[in-house]
Amino acid sequence: MPHNSFRAAIPLLFAALALQASAAENDMMSASADSVSMVERTYMGSTVTVPETPADYAPTKPSWWSGVRATGSIQTEFMAPLDDSSLGIKAENYPKPVLNNTYFDFTLNAPYVSAGFRFQFTKWPLPGFEETTMPGFAGWGIPYFWVTGKYKGLQVTAGDFYEQFGSGLIMRTYQERALGVDGAIRGARIKLNPVKGVYLTALTGRERRFWKHTPDLIWGGDAEWSLNESFASAFNPQYGVTLGFSYVGKHNKRGNGDNILKTIGTDQYRLNFPETVAAFDGRISTRLKDFSILAEYATKNNDPNAVNNYIYSRGHVELLSVSYAANGFSAYVQAKRSENMAFLSDQEEQTNAFINYLPAFTNTQTYTLAALYPYATDYNGEWAYQAEVRYLFKRGTALGGKYGTNVKLSGSYIADLQNQAPVGPTPTVVNPDGTVTQLTMNPELIGTNGYSSPFWKTGGLRYADINFEISKKFSRKIQLTLFYLFQRLNYNEIFGHPTEHGNEDMVTANTFILEGQWKIARRTQLRWEVQYLTTHQDDKDWVCGLAELSLAPHWMFTLSDNYNCGVTKEHYYTAMVTFNYRANRFGLSFARNRAGFNCSGGVCRWVPASKGFSLSYNYTF
Repeated sequence: MPHNSFRAAIPLLFAALALQASAAENDMMSASADSVSMVERTYMGSTVTVPETPADYAPTKPSWWSGVRATGSIQTEFMAPLDDSSLGIKAENYPKPVLNNTYFDFTLNAPYVSAGFRFQFTKWPLPGFEETTMPGFAGWGIPYFWVTGKYKGLQVTAGDFYEQFGSGLIMRTYQERALGVDGAIRGARIKLNPVKGVYLTALTGRERRFWKHTPDLIWGGDAEWSLNESFASAFNPQYGVTLGFSYVGKHNKRGNGDNILKTIGTDQYRLNFPETVAAFDGRISTRLKDFSILAEYATKNNDPNAVNNYIYSRGHVELLSVSYAANGFSAYVQAKRSENMAFLSDQEEQTNAFINYLPAFTNTQTYTLAALYPYATDYNGEWAYQAEVRYLFKRGTALGGKYGTNVKLSGSYIADLQNQAPVGPTPTVVNPDGTVTQLTMNPELIGTNGYSSPFWKTGGLRYADINFEISKKFSRKIQLTLFYLFQRLNYNEIFGHPTEHGNEDMVTANTFILEGQWKIARRTQLRWEVQYLTTHQDDKDWVCGLAELSLAPHWMFTLSDNYNCGVTKEHYYTAMVTFNYRANRFGLSFARNRAGFNCSGGVCRWVPASKGFSLSYNYTF
């Protein structure tokens, strides 16, 4: 061990050598001596200043830990329900004085690997998710966790995941918290990009149904080939072709080849459920300058289930979509024909075990009264058409004015298949008084091949609408939007029962909406809505008003009231304050909500009336 005095002299020796080397270098490069940069170095605990060397610019290889990142989010809402005799609500009927839905998502990303989980607390869920409406939803724990490894073109996932093949006609599992839908698959998935433009996926697992998993094992694969990417040098960027093919199979746990005795109502049936059900999907997507075309076809083997009334016919769906966009003008038209395409991971389920998804060819309405009569896709069969045209009148033109004018016109038409027998059952219906009605099945079809429908012919109307919207900015501070909606729908077929008031099967409604935005100051804006819906059926006419004051970047105050001026004479109001700070969002509200159907993308569920104070918090990190 060196003596202390020797160890103390070592830094001085290094310093002397460094100074001597520096002096020698200065003698050789006296002309540029002033331009040499000096750096500080530490030798044995002492700091000296020496000229920098090329090694000071050499990049350092980042450590694995430097690439580790944690992200996540918290979404929680508390509600204290109150009594409302007019709505038939008693706070004592709820399991707790304060109800809560909480979701916490956490993801850890690192080079080559990522992992995550979701914690969910819905033991005493909000109104609309309780046991009478969604049996099995209540609970708490970690229903979702996963690990994914990635290396070059290979990705492997174990645990829970969501997946979609093509348009989702045979495979689309997703989460929609507003509807209580969570179809995550627990199992394994492999994604592979072997060559440029080719994408392969293979998976297997069981689908989530609230806190359990459905009995049927799912497996499948998808292949997609983008010719543009594979042959980039041969393709003009304005043209493109993508081909896709998918296969999904399920093992029916109840279908072991034996006859199964099943009791439906007061009748008994012997049903032979197939042990394996297979579905196939093929599609081609092309781009021709300003045009885009998608054609897709899917088919499914016979799959008797509670939705199709336990029939044995095959299912299929055809989809065609054409769109155009250029120079401020855009348009699309699309058509879909589906027949017997309820593909479930539990054939006894009716609403919460769908493996596939059939998109609803209707507009997603964001205004309150425009969303009063939503459309629910009929998985047993329908002809659906939708078209839309948008145009921007440019600035400086007669109709564009100083700031331009946006105009949109769209429409939908959805009809039954011709000669299609009424099949079921429809979902369980929760009546406004809290009673539950289970509609019966059609016993004439159970255990048969079902029905036959001519391909090109349509049956009765299920739903039709016309949407017109014009948005105009009049100055830097004022903007107005005028919206009109015409609707004609078969209420009985869509929701499973006639209207509560009037016992009507068909409903015709006209909705008029005027929305304004006024920029009062640089950080202050007022948005308001005036809505009016008129109909001779159901609850007849409605009016709605909304005012929303935004004090950026932190505060927002909202007041709204929906008033039925036709039959019930009831007010449904909301007062809300929202505060935002960085990634935090707080919301405090008091609301009285009507009973009705909550829909998203053609999937609907019944939501009972509610009244009370709510506190919400959202945070993203």
